[in-house]
Amino acid sequence: MDRLREAAQEQIEQLIQQQLEQELSVYDISGTVATMVHQRMADPQLQKYINAQIKQAVDSIAINDFASKRLEERSAAAINSFTPGIQQYVRERVDKILAQTIDQLVKSFNFPQASIHHDAIDFTGLNVSRLDGVEELKIKGIESFTNNIQLTVLDDNVVIENNLVADSIKVNKLSVKDLMLDPETYNNIKQDILKSVPVAKNYDADIQQLETKLSQSKTGSFKELEVSGETLLSDVLYTTPGNKRVGINTMDPSDALTVWDNETEVVIGKHKAQEGYIGTRRRQDINIGANNKVGITIRSDGSVVINKLELLGRTISESASVPGHAAKKGDIVLNSKPTQGNPIGWVCLDGIRWSGFGNIN
Repeated sequence: MDRLREAAQEQIEQLIQQQLEQELSVYDISGTVATMVHQRMADPQLQKYINAQIKQAVDSIAINDFASKRLEERSAAAINSFTPGIQQYVRERVDKILAQTIDQLVKSFNFPQASIHHDAIDFTGLNVSRLDGVEELKIKGIESFTNNIQLTVLDDNVVIENNLVADSIKVNKLSVKDLMLDPETYNNIKQDILKSVPVAKNYDADIQQLETKLSQSKTGSFKELEVSGETLLSDVLYTTPGNKRVGINTMDPSDALTVWDNETEVVIGKHKAQEGYIGTRRRQDINIGANNKVGITIRSDGSVVINKLELLGRTISESASVPGHAAKKGDIVLNSKPTQGNPIGWVCLDGIRWSGFGNIN
């Protein structure tokens, strides 16, 4: 039985090998081999050949009819039992030979240029970093003639290695280190900026018109002048609505009215609740007089000096001796050099008549 099996196996392999050598040049190798195997396995000649081989081997043995019949039955049963195994073996051998042959053909086969249409290629997951030997790359919307990397696209940046040329660029935010503009573009931008800057109003004509009206006026002054904000007139009179104060020769008035004359300050303002104040806020004396004569001097220590005083119609003055001038009845002259036994002063009785009062004991 082993010899029969080996003979059948050898015959099948020879047939398959011959058929493979004839059909390898065609494209449908797998289909051709499958058809050939199917046809060979279904060919009754194979069964007849195997039966003939078995019968020939049996005929050489001298046995009776009964034994021959039993042997044929047992042989047929044995062959039938080996047939599925032979078929499976043939299939495995054919698949192995086909796989090896196709693998060799694919590895050694060179596809002619442009022989495969790009629609037939699956580019999913394809990452192209560079194309060797391609000097010009044309993609719909993109044309490249570079030899080195000029554009790099990252997740958060797009890097351009050299100059960028574009008709117009629209961005939400532009940050540049050095901005270089050609003269024409610079002038256009400059003109656009100047157009948006408001032009200061020229008041020369208004001032000239006002000066003309003043020169034509008889008095040369305004009938009314109302100023709502901070005002400085002729560098002398200063007013401000903020603290409601007026300064003369000062822009820092300390009271409602503050007057500076060189180093001397005179103020008019509030002293405390329900009390006004006229004087100075500094260590200075205040003189009050008339006709350029000082009548009252208020010193910085608070004392008051009055050279000539009229009280209730009576004149009060001073003298070192009995007055000799005519005066009004009741006028008083105080002794400026009082001594013991002499009066404190003198009172006018009438004309040039004077009488002492208040002897000093």
